[in-house]
Amino acid sequence: MKYRLPLLLLSISLLAGTAHAQALKKVTLFGQPSVNNDAIWMALEYGYFKEQGLDVDYRVFPSGTTAFQTFRTGQGDIVMTGDLPSVQYFFNNPGQYQTFAAIERDAKGYVVIARKDIRKPQDLAGKTVATRVGSTGSWFISEYLTKNRVDPKGVPVKNLDTQLLPAALCKGDISAFFIWQPIGSRTLEICPNEAHQLSDASGYIQGYLVAGARPEFLSSADGADKVVRFLRAIMKGRAKAQGDFKAVAAFAAKTYSLSEKATRDQWDTNIRPIALDKVYYDDFCSLSKWARGAGLTSQPLDFTKLTWPNGLRAIDAKLAETPPPPC
Repeated sequence: MKYRLPLLLLSISLLAGTAHAQALKKVTLFGQPSVNNDAIWMALEYGYFKEQGLDVDYRVFPSGTTAFQTFRTGQGDIVMTGDLPSVQYFFNNPGQYQTFAAIERDAKGYVVIARKDIRKPQDLAGKTVATRVGSTGSWFISEYLTKNRVDPKGVPVKNLDTQLLPAALCKGDISAFFIWQPIGSRTLEICPNEAHQLSDASGYIQGYLVAGARPEFLSSADGADKVVRFLRAIMKGRAKAQGDFKAVAAFAAKTYSLSEKATRDQWDTNIRPIALDKVYYDDFCSLSKWARGAGLTSQPLDFTKLTWPNGLRAIDAKLAETPPPPC
Protein backbone atom coordinates (compact mmCIF):
# COMPACT_ATOMS: atom_id res chain seq x y z
CA MET A 1 0.00 0.00 0.00
CA LYS A 2 2.84 2.38 0.80
CA TYR A 3 3.87 2.43 -2.88
CA ARG A 4 0.45 3.25 -4.24
CA LEU A 5 0.41 6.96 -3.42
CA PRO A 6 3.75 7.77 -5.13
CA LEU A 7 2.72 5.65 -8.11
CA LEU A 8 -0.64 7.38 -8.25
CA LEU A 9 1.01 10.81 -8.13
CA LEU A 10 3.45 9.76 -10.86
CA SER A 11 0.57 8.56 -13.03
CA ILE A 12 -1.32 11.81 -12.54
CA SER A 13 1.82 13.78 -13.40
CA LEU A 14 2.39 11.79 -16.58
CA LEU A 15 -1.23 12.13 -17.60
CA ALA A 16 -1.13 15.87 -16.97
CA GLY A 17 2.01 16.18 -19.08
CA THR A 18 0.42 14.17 -21.88
CA ALA A 19 -2.74 16.26 -21.73
CA HIS A 20 -0.66 19.46 -21.87
CA ALA A 21 1.25 18.20 -24.91
CA GLN A 22 -1.99 17.22 -26.61
CA ALA A 23 -3.42 20.65 -25.88
CA LEU A 24 -0.65 22.39 -27.82
CA LYS A 25 -1.75 23.44 -31.29
CA LYS A 26 0.68 22.41 -34.01
CA VAL A 27 1.98 25.05 -36.43
CA THR A 28 4.57 24.59 -39.17
CA LEU A 29 6.59 27.78 -39.60
CA PHE A 30 8.96 28.52 -42.49
CA GLY A 31 11.79 30.93 -41.63
CA GLN A 32 15.33 31.94 -42.58
CA PRO A 33 18.75 31.93 -40.85
CA SER A 34 18.82 35.73 -40.73
CA VAL A 35 18.95 37.87 -37.60
CA ASN A 36 15.82 39.76 -38.65
CA ASN A 37 14.04 36.61 -37.42
CA ASP A 38 15.30 37.24 -33.87
CA ALA A 39 11.84 37.77 -32.34
CA ILE A 40 10.94 34.28 -33.58
CA TRP A 41 14.24 32.83 -32.38
CA MET A 42 13.63 34.13 -28.87
CA ALA A 43 10.06 32.81 -28.85
CA LEU A 44 11.45 29.39 -29.75
CA GLU A 45 14.38 29.47 -27.35
CA TYR A 46 12.51 30.74 -24.31
CA GLY A 47 9.27 28.82 -24.70
CA TYR A 48 7.00 31.73 -25.59
CA PHE A 49 5.22 29.72 -28.28
CA LYS A 50 4.45 26.97 -25.78
CA GLU A 51 3.22 29.59 -23.32
CA GLN A 52 0.70 30.55 -25.99
CA GLY A 53 -0.29 26.91 -26.51
CA LEU A 54 1.62 26.36 -29.75
CA ASP A 55 3.86 23.49 -30.79
CA VAL A 56 5.93 25.12 -33.55
CA ASP A 57 7.78 23.05 -36.14
CA TYR A 58 10.37 25.58 -37.37
CA ARG A 59 11.81 24.84 -40.81
CA VAL A 60 14.63 27.00 -42.15
CA PHE A 61 15.18 27.98 -45.80
CA PRO A 62 17.99 30.05 -47.38
CA SER A 63 15.50 32.74 -48.45
CA GLY A 64 11.81 33.55 -48.49
CA THR A 65 11.78 32.90 -52.23
CA THR A 66 13.02 29.36 -51.59
CA ALA A 67 10.53 28.90 -48.75
CA PHE A 68 7.69 29.82 -51.10
CA GLN A 69 8.69 27.01 -53.46
CA THR A 70 7.86 24.52 -50.72
CA PHE A 71 4.89 26.51 -49.44
CA ARG A 72 3.38 26.30 -52.91
CA THR A 73 3.24 22.49 -52.64
CA GLY A 74 0.81 22.81 -49.74
CA GLN A 75 3.34 22.43 -46.93
CA GLY A 76 3.68 24.88 -44.05
CA ASP A 77 1.15 27.03 -42.22
CA ILE A 78 2.99 30.34 -41.75
CA VAL A 79 5.76 31.57 -44.03
CA MET A 80 8.29 34.30 -43.32
CA THR A 81 9.49 36.06 -46.44
CA GLY A 82 10.67 39.34 -47.88
CA ASP A 83 8.75 42.18 -49.47
CA LEU A 84 9.15 41.44 -53.19
CA PRO A 85 8.65 37.66 -52.80
CA SER A 86 5.42 38.25 -50.87
CA VAL A 87 4.03 40.58 -53.54
CA GLN A 88 5.05 38.35 -56.44
CA TYR A 89 3.65 35.24 -54.79
CA PHE A 90 0.40 37.08 -54.08
CA PHE A 91 -0.01 38.03 -57.75
CA ASN A 92 1.29 34.76 -59.22
CA ASN A 93 -0.86 32.56 -56.97
CA PRO A 94 -4.26 34.27 -56.70
CA GLY A 95 -6.16 33.45 -53.55
CA GLN A 96 -3.25 31.51 -52.05
CA TYR A 97 -1.49 34.05 -49.83
CA GLN A 98 -2.06 36.99 -47.47
CA THR A 99 0.35 38.94 -45.26
CA PHE A 100 -0.80 39.28 -41.66
CA ALA A 101 2.10 41.28 -40.15
CA ALA A 102 5.30 43.12 -40.97
CA ILE A 103 7.75 41.57 -38.53
CA GLU A 104 10.95 43.51 -39.27
CA ARG A 105 12.21 46.22 -41.62
CA ASP A 106 15.42 48.13 -42.19
CA ALA A 107 17.71 49.55 -44.86
CA LYS A 108 21.16 49.12 -43.32
CA GLY A 109 20.72 45.36 -43.05
CA TYR A 110 20.74 45.06 -46.86
CA VAL A 111 24.23 45.40 -48.30
CA VAL A 112 26.33 45.50 -51.45
CA ILE A 113 29.46 43.41 -50.97
CA ALA A 114 31.97 43.87 -53.77
CA ARG A 115 35.44 42.86 -54.88
CA LYS A 116 38.15 45.31 -53.86
CA ASP A 117 38.49 46.67 -57.41
CA ILE A 118 34.86 47.87 -57.33
CA ARG A 119 35.11 51.24 -55.60
CA LYS A 120 32.00 53.04 -56.86
CA PRO A 121 28.64 52.12 -58.45
CA GLN A 122 29.86 52.99 -61.94
CA ASP A 123 32.55 50.30 -61.66
CA LEU A 124 29.78 47.69 -61.88
CA ALA A 125 28.99 48.52 -65.51
CA GLY A 126 29.62 45.40 -67.57
CA LYS A 127 30.39 43.31 -64.47
CA THR A 128 28.40 40.31 -63.21
CA VAL A 129 26.61 40.70 -59.90
CA ALA A 130 24.43 38.25 -58.00
CA THR A 131 21.46 37.94 -55.69
CA ARG A 132 18.66 35.49 -55.02
CA VAL A 133 16.61 36.55 -58.04
CA GLY A 134 13.02 37.27 -57.07
CA SER A 135 14.03 38.33 -53.58
CA THR A 136 14.40 41.82 -52.13
CA GLY A 137 17.88 41.79 -53.66
CA SER A 138 16.39 42.16 -57.14
CA TRP A 139 14.63 45.37 -56.13
CA PHE A 140 17.80 46.62 -54.43
CA ILE A 141 19.96 46.03 -57.53
CA SER A 142 17.58 47.92 -59.78
CA GLU A 143 17.18 50.90 -57.45
CA TYR A 144 20.90 51.09 -56.65
CA LEU A 145 22.03 51.03 -60.27
CA THR A 146 19.28 53.34 -61.54
CA LYS A 147 19.80 55.99 -58.86
CA ASN A 148 23.53 55.93 -59.56
CA ARG A 149 22.93 56.30 -63.31
CA VAL A 150 24.18 52.85 -64.22
CA ASP A 151 22.04 51.09 -66.83
CA PRO A 152 20.73 47.88 -65.19
CA LYS A 153 20.67 46.25 -68.63
CA GLY A 154 24.46 46.50 -68.72
CA VAL A 155 24.95 44.60 -65.45
CA PRO A 156 24.28 40.85 -65.76
CA VAL A 157 22.63 39.35 -62.67
CA LYS A 158 23.42 35.80 -61.61
CA ASN A 159 20.81 33.91 -59.57
CA LEU A 160 22.45 32.34 -56.50
CA ASP A 161 21.01 31.12 -53.23
CA THR A 162 22.32 33.00 -50.23
CA GLN A 163 24.70 30.30 -48.98
CA LEU A 164 26.55 30.35 -52.33
CA LEU A 165 27.20 34.09 -52.48
CA PRO A 166 30.31 34.31 -50.24
CA ALA A 167 32.28 31.67 -52.17
CA ALA A 168 31.26 33.11 -55.54
CA LEU A 169 32.53 36.55 -54.58
CA CYS A 170 35.69 35.36 -52.84
CA LYS A 171 36.66 33.24 -55.87
CA GLY A 172 35.99 36.12 -58.27
CA ASP A 173 33.08 34.46 -60.07
CA ILE A 174 31.05 37.63 -59.48
CA SER A 175 32.07 41.23 -58.87
CA ALA A 176 29.44 42.01 -56.24
CA PHE A 177 26.29 40.75 -54.61
CA PHE A 178 23.22 42.45 -53.17
CA ILE A 179 21.68 40.69 -50.18
CA TRP A 180 20.64 40.95 -46.56
CA GLN A 181 22.81 40.43 -43.53
CA PRO A 182 24.47 38.39 -42.12
CA ILE A 183 25.66 37.14 -45.54
CA GLY A 184 27.71 40.29 -46.06
CA SER A 185 29.42 40.13 -42.68
CA ARG A 186 30.21 36.45 -43.10
CA THR A 187 31.79 37.12 -46.50
CA LEU A 188 34.06 39.80 -45.03
CA GLU A 189 35.16 37.29 -42.40
CA ILE A 190 35.90 34.64 -45.04
CA CYS A 191 37.90 36.77 -47.51
CA PRO A 192 38.65 40.20 -46.01
CA ASN A 193 41.48 40.81 -48.50
CA GLU A 194 39.23 40.35 -51.53
CA ALA A 195 35.95 41.93 -50.44
CA HIS A 196 34.53 45.09 -48.91
CA GLN A 197 31.12 46.62 -48.26
CA LEU A 198 30.35 49.05 -51.06
CA SER A 199 27.01 50.27 -49.72
CA ASP A 200 23.92 49.47 -47.74
CA ALA A 201 20.34 50.10 -48.88
CA SER A 202 19.90 53.47 -47.17
CA GLY A 203 18.37 55.86 -49.68
CA TYR A 204 17.48 53.03 -52.05
CA ILE A 205 15.01 50.62 -50.44
CA GLN A 206 13.79 49.45 -47.06
CA GLY A 207 13.65 45.68 -46.90
CA TYR A 208 11.08 43.68 -44.95
CA LEU A 209 10.45 40.41 -43.20
CA VAL A 210 6.72 39.70 -43.35
CA ALA A 211 4.57 36.87 -42.04
CA GLY A 212 1.84 35.36 -44.17
CA ALA A 213 -0.39 32.35 -44.65
CA ARG A 214 -3.03 30.92 -46.95
CA PRO A 215 -6.45 32.64 -46.83
CA GLU A 216 -8.17 29.33 -46.09
CA PHE A 217 -5.96 28.95 -43.01
CA LEU A 218 -6.57 32.54 -41.88
CA SER A 219 -10.34 32.34 -42.43
CA SER A 220 -10.73 29.22 -40.28
CA ALA A 221 -11.41 29.66 -36.57
CA ASP A 222 -8.50 27.38 -35.71
CA GLY A 223 -6.06 29.09 -38.08
CA ALA A 224 -7.03 32.57 -36.91
CA ASP A 225 -6.58 31.50 -33.30
CA LYS A 226 -3.12 30.11 -34.07
CA VAL A 227 -2.09 33.38 -35.72
CA VAL A 228 -3.16 35.43 -32.70
CA ARG A 229 -1.21 33.09 -30.41
CA PHE A 230 1.77 33.29 -32.78
CA LEU A 231 1.71 37.09 -32.76
CA ARG A 232 1.50 37.27 -28.97
CA ALA A 233 4.47 34.91 -28.67
CA ILE A 234 6.72 36.84 -31.06
CA MET A 235 5.77 40.13 -29.41
CA LYS A 236 7.23 38.70 -26.23
CA GLY A 237 10.14 37.41 -28.31
CA ARG A 238 10.65 40.91 -29.70
CA ALA A 239 10.96 42.35 -26.20
CA LYS A 240 13.57 39.71 -25.36
CA ALA A 241 15.47 40.24 -28.62
CA GLN A 242 15.52 44.03 -28.27
CA GLY A 243 16.69 43.94 -24.68
CA ASP A 244 19.11 41.01 -24.67
CA PHE A 245 21.63 40.95 -27.51
CA LYS A 246 23.63 38.23 -25.76
CA ALA A 247 20.63 35.89 -25.93
CA VAL A 248 20.22 36.54 -29.67
CA ALA A 249 23.95 36.09 -30.28
CA ALA A 250 23.99 32.84 -28.30
CA PHE A 251 21.12 31.42 -30.35
CA ALA A 252 22.72 32.54 -33.63
CA ALA A 253 26.07 30.99 -32.68
CA LYS A 254 24.54 27.73 -31.48
CA THR A 255 22.09 27.30 -34.35
CA TYR A 256 23.79 28.92 -37.35
CA SER A 257 27.45 29.28 -36.29
CA LEU A 258 27.24 33.06 -36.65
CA SER A 259 29.99 35.13 -35.07
CA GLU A 260 28.98 37.71 -32.50
CA LYS A 261 30.04 40.51 -34.87
CA ALA A 262 27.96 39.15 -37.76
CA THR A 263 24.95 38.93 -35.46
CA ARG A 264 25.57 42.39 -34.04
CA ASP A 265 25.86 43.94 -37.52
CA GLN A 266 22.27 42.99 -38.32
CA TRP A 267 20.81 43.16 -34.81
CA ASP A 268 21.82 46.83 -34.61
CA THR A 269 19.75 47.64 -37.71
CA ASN A 270 16.59 45.66 -36.90
CA ILE A 271 13.31 47.58 -36.61
CA ARG A 272 10.57 45.26 -35.35
CA PRO A 273 7.09 46.76 -35.87
CA ILE A 274 4.94 43.57 -35.79
CA ALA A 275 2.18 45.63 -37.33
CA LEU A 276 0.55 46.74 -40.56
CA ASP A 277 1.29 50.45 -40.29
CA LYS A 278 1.57 53.48 -42.54
CA VAL A 279 5.29 52.90 -43.11
CA TYR A 280 4.53 49.40 -44.36
CA TYR A 281 1.86 50.65 -46.75
CA ASP A 282 4.07 53.49 -48.05
CA ASP A 283 7.04 51.18 -48.64
CA PHE A 284 4.95 48.54 -50.38
CA CYS A 285 3.32 51.18 -52.59
CA SER A 286 6.83 52.19 -53.69
CA LEU A 287 7.68 48.54 -54.29
CA SER A 288 4.48 48.03 -56.27
CA LYS A 289 5.19 50.97 -58.56
CA TRP A 290 8.72 49.71 -59.20
CA ALA A 291 7.51 46.14 -59.83
CA ARG A 292 4.98 47.33 -62.42
CA GLY A 293 7.64 49.44 -64.13
CA ALA A 294 9.98 46.44 -64.20
CA GLY A 295 7.26 44.24 -65.68
CA LEU A 296 7.14 41.94 -62.64
CA THR A 297 3.51 42.78 -61.88
CA SER A 298 0.79 44.21 -64.08
CA GLN A 299 -1.71 45.80 -61.71
CA PRO A 300 -1.84 48.02 -58.62
CA LEU A 301 -1.47 46.44 -55.21
CA ASP A 302 -4.78 46.13 -53.34
CA PHE A 303 -4.01 45.88 -49.63
CA THR A 304 -7.55 44.81 -48.80
CA LYS A 305 -6.71 41.60 -50.66
CA LEU A 306 -3.00 41.28 -49.84
CA THR A 307 -3.27 41.78 -46.07
CA TRP A 308 -5.22 40.07 -43.28
CA PRO A 309 -5.34 42.50 -40.32
CA ASN A 310 -7.70 40.52 -38.08
CA GLY A 311 -4.99 38.87 -35.99
CA LEU A 312 -3.29 42.13 -35.08
CA ARG A 313 -6.63 43.83 -34.41
CA ALA A 314 -7.60 41.03 -32.03
CA ILE A 315 -4.61 42.09 -29.92
CA ASP A 316 -4.74 45.86 -30.45
CA ALA A 317 -6.73 47.66 -33.15
CA LYS A 318 -3.98 50.28 -33.46
CA LEU A 319 -1.54 47.67 -34.78
CA ALA A 320 -3.38 47.40 -38.11
CA GLU A 321 -4.05 50.76 -39.71
CA THR A 322 -6.58 51.35 -42.46
CA PRO A 323 -4.90 50.60 -45.80
CA PRO A 324 -4.65 53.16 -48.60
CA PRO A 325 -6.37 52.74 -51.99
CA PRO A 326 -4.71 50.36 -54.47
CA CYS A 327 -1.33 51.70 -55.50
